[in-house]
Amino acid sequence: MKIFEPHIHLYARTTDDYERLALCGVRAVVEPSFWLGQPRSTVGTFVDYWASIAGFENQRAANYMIDQYHTISVNPREANDEGLAMEALAAMHPFLDHERCVAVGEIGYDDITDAEERLLIAQVAIAVERKLPLLIHSPHREKRRGTARNFDILREMGVDPALVLYDHNTEETMDLARDYGCWAGMTVYPFTKLTPERAANLLDLYGHERCMINSSADWGVSDPLMVPRTILELRRRGWDDERIETLVWNNPRDFYAQSGRLQPPTAEAAVPLAAAR
Repeated sequence: MKIFEPHIHLYARTTDDYERLALCGVRAVVEPSFWLGQPRSTVGTFVDYWASIAGFENQRAANYMIDQYHTISVNPREANDEGLAMEALAAMHPFLDHERCVAVGEIGYDDITDAEERLLIAQVAIAVERKLPLLIHSPHREKRRGTARNFDILREMGVDPALVLYDHNTEETMDLARDYGCWAGMTVYPFTKLTPERAANLLDLYGHERCMINSSADWGVSDPLMVPRTILELRRRGWDDERIETLVWNNPRDFYAQSGRLQPPTAEAAVPLAAAR
């Protein structure tokens, strides 16, 4: 079975994790632009980071026959230093032209401040102008209120829900995502967000159409193999392989294919390991 991991921060992982993913059937990944765990101090830190996920991470993935794509954005956690956020917003445009940039994201809310909302609206406008999909994450706090406000803004701006992947849904927000009509992402973590069992419960309840599961897997307590672990849970519940592969391969490809930048689903020849050092 082929797996397309639609949201994973391999920038924060070791090369061994790429091998583990490949051994579990992961053939493609999307590396979203995200917060690095501490405040950035200059716009150059954004530029170097974007260059790394577009270049070095693509090469690391290719060593294990994994097709890597990425998304570009200024994360909502970085919105409240508004001067720096606006500098970064201006600097990110060349990176949106990259042939493997498949969406604008992650964007959304963190503390649901006015500055975060201004940055959210600006980046939605950029995605609409460039005809790129949007990857939006739900806030960590006041999740339902932030989610509802996200969807209000998208409706006000006339965004096609088919171009939106709203991620980190839980039992608190799935009904809102379904009502809006976007793609609904579910993140499976060892201790926070969703367990494989809770993700499977939501999939049993809401179905797998326009749904995706991901591990997110960053520098915190996380596990890059949470998609395979959730697949095992779904098999235990009687899901057949066709339905599971639609969830973990077809759905991510169908969403990100709207960027016009997905390659055929065959990994390129591996780059020699020495070349990646």
